Amino acid sequence: ALGAPLFKKATLHMENGKTVVINAPENNDKNRFVDKMTLNGKKYTKNYITYEDLLKGSTLNFQMTDRPNTERGTKATDFPYSYTNEVNASKKR
Repeated sequence: ALGAPLFKKATLHMENGKTVVINAPENNDKNRFVDKMTLNGKKYTKNYITYEDLLKGSTLNFQMTDRPNTERGTKATDFPYSYTNEVNASKKR
Protein backbone atom coordinates (compact mmCIF):
# COMPACT_ATOMS: atom_id res chain seq x y z
CA ALA A 1 0.00 0.00 0.00
CA LEU A 2 1.21 3.49 -0.82
CA GLY A 3 0.92 6.69 1.16
CA ALA A 4 2.54 10.10 1.03
CA PRO A 5 6.33 9.74 1.14
CA LEU A 6 8.18 11.36 4.03
CA PHE A 7 11.24 12.18 1.90
CA LYS A 8 12.16 13.89 -1.36
CA LYS A 9 13.94 10.89 -2.89
CA ALA A 10 14.73 7.30 -2.00
CA THR A 11 16.53 4.62 -3.99
CA LEU A 12 16.09 0.95 -3.20
CA HIS A 13 18.57 -1.57 -4.57
CA MET A 14 16.79 -4.88 -5.00
CA GLU A 15 18.54 -8.20 -4.47
CA ASN A 16 18.06 -9.06 -8.16
CA GLY A 17 20.10 -6.00 -9.22
CA LYS A 18 17.10 -3.83 -10.17
CA THR A 19 16.50 -0.41 -8.66
CA VAL A 20 13.34 1.23 -7.35
CA VAL A 21 13.46 5.03 -7.25
CA ILE A 22 10.83 7.05 -5.39
CA ASN A 23 10.78 10.78 -6.13
CA ALA A 24 8.74 13.43 -4.31
CA PRO A 25 10.75 16.64 -4.90
CA GLU A 26 7.96 19.03 -3.82
CA ASN A 27 7.45 17.18 -0.55
CA ASN A 28 7.69 19.47 2.49
CA ASP A 29 5.71 20.44 5.60
CA LYS A 30 3.18 22.31 3.45
CA ASN A 31 2.96 19.91 0.48
CA ARG A 32 2.11 16.69 2.28
CA PHE A 33 -0.66 15.33 0.05
CA VAL A 34 -0.28 13.25 -3.12
CA ASP A 35 -1.85 15.08 -6.06
CA LYS A 36 -0.65 12.88 -8.94
CA MET A 37 1.67 9.96 -9.39
CA THR A 38 3.42 8.18 -12.23
CA LEU A 39 4.91 4.69 -12.39
CA ASN A 40 7.65 4.38 -15.00
CA GLY A 41 6.43 7.58 -16.66
CA LYS A 42 2.76 6.54 -16.93
CA LYS A 43 -0.14 7.98 -14.92
CA TYR A 44 -0.76 5.78 -11.87
CA THR A 45 -3.90 6.04 -9.75
CA LYS A 46 -3.61 2.86 -7.68
CA ASN A 47 -2.96 3.06 -3.94
CA TYR A 48 -0.53 0.16 -4.06
CA ILE A 49 2.35 -1.22 -6.09
CA THR A 50 2.80 -4.90 -6.84
CA TYR A 51 5.77 -6.97 -5.82
CA GLU A 52 6.27 -7.80 -9.51
CA ASP A 53 6.62 -4.08 -10.36
CA LEU A 54 9.21 -3.71 -7.62
CA LEU A 55 11.19 -6.72 -8.86
CA LYS A 56 11.22 -5.36 -12.43
CA GLY A 57 12.69 -2.08 -11.20
CA SER A 58 10.50 0.98 -11.08
CA THR A 59 10.43 4.73 -10.83
CA LEU A 60 7.60 6.27 -8.84
CA ASN A 61 7.17 10.02 -9.17
CA PHE A 62 4.90 11.74 -6.68
CA GLN A 63 3.57 15.23 -7.33
CA MET A 64 2.81 16.67 -3.92
CA THR A 65 0.39 19.49 -3.01
CA ASP A 66 -0.96 21.33 0.01
CA ARG A 67 -4.52 20.02 -0.48
CA PRO A 68 -5.85 16.46 -0.68
CA ASN A 69 -6.84 15.28 -4.16
CA THR A 70 -10.21 13.72 -3.35
CA GLU A 71 -10.54 12.14 -6.81
CA ARG A 72 -7.23 10.28 -7.17
CA GLY A 73 -7.24 6.63 -6.17
CA THR A 74 -10.95 6.42 -5.39
CA LYS A 75 -12.06 3.73 -7.85
CA ALA A 76 -12.45 0.15 -6.64
CA THR A 77 -9.63 -0.88 -9.02
CA ASP A 78 -7.29 1.56 -7.25
CA PHE A 79 -7.61 -0.20 -3.88
CA PRO A 80 -5.18 -2.91 -2.79
CA TYR A 81 -6.37 -6.52 -2.59
CA SER A 82 -8.28 -7.38 0.58
CA TYR A 83 -9.26 -10.90 1.60
CA THR A 84 -12.05 -9.32 3.65
CA ASN A 85 -13.84 -8.47 0.40
CA GLU A 86 -13.90 -12.17 -0.55
CA VAL A 87 -15.19 -13.19 2.89
CA ASN A 88 -17.94 -10.57 2.81
CA ALA A 89 -18.98 -11.60 -0.73
CA SER A 90 -19.26 -15.27 0.28
CA LYS A 91 -21.45 -14.34 3.28
CA LYS A 92 -23.92 -12.61 0.95
CA ARG A 93 -24.45 -15.78 -1.12
